[in-house]
Amino acid sequence: MERRGAQRRQAEQALGLTAGLTAEEIQRYGRHLCLAGVGEEGQRRIRSARALVVGVGGLGSPIALYLAAAGVGVLGMADPDVVELSNLQRQIAHGTDSLGAPKVESAAHRIGDLNPGVRVDAVAMKLGRDNAAQLVAGYDVVVDALDSLRDRFILSDACVAMGRPMVHGAVSGWMGEAMTYVPGRGPCYRCVFGGATDVAATDVAAADVVVRDDDCPSADGACAGLEEDGPEALGVLSSVPGVIGAIEATEVLKLITGAGEPLVGRLLLWDGMRMKFDQIEVKADPACRACGGR
Repeated sequence: MERRGAQRRQAEQALGLTAGLTAEEIQRYGRHLCLAGVGEEGQRRIRSARALVVGVGGLGSPIALYLAAAGVGVLGMADPDVVELSNLQRQIAHGTDSLGAPKVESAAHRIGDLNPGVRVDAVAMKLGRDNAAQLVAGYDVVVDALDSLRDRFILSDACVAMGRPMVHGAVSGWMGEAMTYVPGRGPCYRCVFGGATDVAATDVAAADVVVRDDDCPSADGACAGLEEDGPEALGVLSSVPGVIGAIEATEVLKLITGAGEPLVGRLLLWDGMRMKFDQIEVKADPACRACGGR
């Protein structure tokens, strides 16, 4: 028993969980410290966590800001785009002064003002088959704030291969959805949106995540997820990404602290027009080429 206790203390020290909060942190995170499910231990876990937000647009903006405000120790952001005027209707991490600047740099500047205690890893890079596994490898939890079904499959498959949890979200018009994947506990994104496939489940090597161009059917087919800013330039109410982004950030903080019940095996649907939430129970697909129903 004593030996196990010593091993646990060593592991906590390696994670930085035993280091006390500073006076500034106690003041900054006071509303967390008195909150059931977080408290001082939870805040230390948040401070020690490494979270990656892929996409810093409508969804990624509130996600990154809320995670930074919560005090996530290392916040990675990946996005290849620059800030455009049409983004400012909903992408609240950016401002008029950031027009033409890389989104990751614009968001990093905003986060630096919001919480200078957060270390930001800004990666102005397009997610692809060749870099997805390497990108997610350095983080504890990954957040999908993408606007492309194909890119979501790439990111999800990389998370499965690397054993990283992924929080998914998507919006369109007045609606949004969210779901959380935790390795070994429920379906991955491909299980839910990949549709039936006659391709046998493959053992995807962590360093070589392969997703073919035909892995994602058309949006009107079996993987009809919601788009944030797809090629059809679908409309979206300015506040809708904020709602779903806040839900995604909440899921991340729950995974980090161990509090509550994450959206594992549940697809949350939100209809802003009718102000109604629904959820659908979803299960792992034994024929899934990414996770094989693990």
